[in-house]
Order: sequence, then C-alpha cells, then structure tokens
Amino acid sequence: MRSSREQIDSLTGLRGVAAGWVILMHFREITPVRVWEFPILDTLIANGAYGVDIFFVLSGFILCHVYTGSFRSSLSADQVRQFIVYRFARIYPVHLVTFAIMLALLAVKLITSGSGGLPERYDPVTIATTLTLTHAWVPGIQTPNMPAWSISAEWFAYLLFPPLCFFLSYRKWAPLLYVVMGLGLAFFGPLGNYCLTHVLSGFLIGMAAYRTMPAAHWVKIGRFTGLGVTAAVVFWAQETAPRVEIGLLLFAVLMVTLADPKDLLSRLLSMRAIVYLGEISYSLYMVHWPARVAVRNGLQVFGILETLPPPLVVSAYVLVAFIGAMVSFHFVELPGRALVRRAGDLRAGAGLERQRQI
Repeated sequence: MRSSREQIDSLTGLRGVAAGWVILMHFREITPVRVWEFPILDTLIANGAYGVDIFFVLSGFILCHVYTGSFRSSLSADQVRQFIVYRFARIYPVHLVTFAIMLALLAVKLITSGSGGLPERYDPVTIATTLTLTHAWVPGIQTPNMPAWSISAEWFAYLLFPPLCFFLSYRKWAPLLYVVMGLGLAFFGPLGNYCLTHVLSGFLIGMAAYRTMPAAHWVKIGRFTGLGVTAAVVFWAQETAPRVEIGLLLFAVLMVTLADPKDLLSRLLSMRAIVYLGEISYSLYMVHWPARVAVRNGLQVFGILETLPPPLVVSAYVLVAFIGAMVSFHFVELPGRALVRRAGDLRAGAGLERQRQI
C-alpha cells in the first residue's frame, strides 16, 4: 500500500516551525522558579503548547493526502495491517530510544545525588503503558519523556484512521460532520480523557480540511494569503488563554493555503533548510525534553545553573536538542523505520505463504 503521493514540502516545513514553537515554550523554564521571558515574543512563545495542535491537524491532513486512495473504496485487512505497521514504524523507534535515555538520565541522577527513591513517573504501570504506547489512554499517567503523551494519543488516532478515512470518502457531508465533532471535542474535551479528545479534535478537522481542499482551491486567493492567515494565528496566540477551537480552524485554513505552491509563504516554507527542519521535527520534538533534562542536571551538578544568564542556558538547551535531533533522525528514526517496515512486510509475506499452503 505504498502511496505515490508526493510530499507537500511547505507542510513539512510547517511541522518544523510547530516543533520549534513547542520547544521554545518548554525552554522558557530555566528552573522551577526561574523563567526567562523572551523579548517581544514572550506571550506567543508561552502559548507554544498549541504547536502540538498543529501536529494533530497536520496528521489528519497529511494522512488523508497519502492514504485516501487506499481507503476510498474498501477496508481490506491487508491495507489496514500495513497502514498500522507503517505508522508504528514511524513513531516507535524514536519513542523507545528517548524513553531509554530518560531511564539512563534518572540512573545518573540517582547515583550522583545518592537518592534511592523513584519518581512517580517511573512506577511499573507508567513504564508498562509507555512501552505499549498506551500511557495517554489512562488518565493521570505522566510518562518520563513528557512530550510523548502526544505520541500515545496519535497512536490512538492512527488506529481509528482507516474507518474514518473510508467514511470521509463515502459521504459528501462527512467533512462538515468531522468539523462539528472536532470542535465539540475541543470544547468539551476536558470533561473526558483530555489527551484522546485533544488529538481527535485536531485530527478530524485536519481530515475535513483535506477533503474540502479541492473546492477551496477553486477560490482565487492571493500570493499573500498564507502570510495573512499566519498573522491571524499570531494575533490569536497573543491572548493569555486563546480558544483552541479558533486555533484549530485557523491551522486548517493555513494548511489548505500552504498546499497551494503559488502562495508566497508556501514557497518560503519549501526552502530546503526549512524542509529539513520539518523532516527532523519528530526527532526534535521527542529529543528536546531529554536534552533539557540532561543540560539542566549537568549545570546543577557543576553548581552554575542559577548563576548563568538565561539566554546562555536556553542556547545550550537549543544546541543540544538540535544535535540530538539530527543524530536521532539519521541513526534511529530512518533506520528504525526501515527495519520495522521490513519486518512487517516479511511477516505479511510469510502469512500469505501459509495461507497458500492450507
């Protein structure tokens, strides 16, 4: 079920920008009682958690771009199985390695501090659910690599994607239903499992945006539309507590706009350096928390964390995170993805061979 759909470079670049938004938000906190305010952009960066919502909307949008042809007319067991294997291959190797890094950092901290107690994030239930990518499915569990909650939530959405994609292609009014459902989940999400309703709200709206994109592109939009929508996003994100429902709609409109290669911002985000940032964005997102923990603990060991200027500490966070992301992308993410996919394809081939022999 390999798709011939080409990568949309501008949206890959957007993924890199979203990852940068998230990590800068996390890097504001130098210590639990010491926060560095970024000049001019502080309110925007403080709302960096909404970068995760961009990921969720993008996931629904891009998965439809890649797999709509596969699930438009049927839901064969082989197609669903291969989709699940490929999505697992996409997220699990980096998730597993970054989790192992967090365990190693904990061991180093316990040895250097002489403490014998394990933090709550490392209890047996948390470890078991983290290894099975189900930690976000259980309310109250906080995995050691904190950003990984969204990966577990994405895994939940991946399992639902094939039937959601089939239904979206089967009914003309499905996009409107998905938008209504997404906005409803965003509005009422805190009443249930916030992690799962959080991912589904963006995921459904992203799927609906892709489904309506051909009609949207019939409308004559100027070359500066992407910049205008981005300005609206920045204005929205300057609020102290912006409404996520508005943000989801703005993100969806931005993606539809950026999918048009004539748009000026689309061209800017398609520059090779920004596309590469987008390509390593998953590794950057997953590595930045262990990088932050490692740098902070190291500076604490040397007794200089409290005395170094905040810009220098944040620069160290960023440098280590980017180096770690590039190493992770080339030596964990790409080879791990290929290995898991190959193993899944071989297992599927062996299963077909056994069926022929029966």
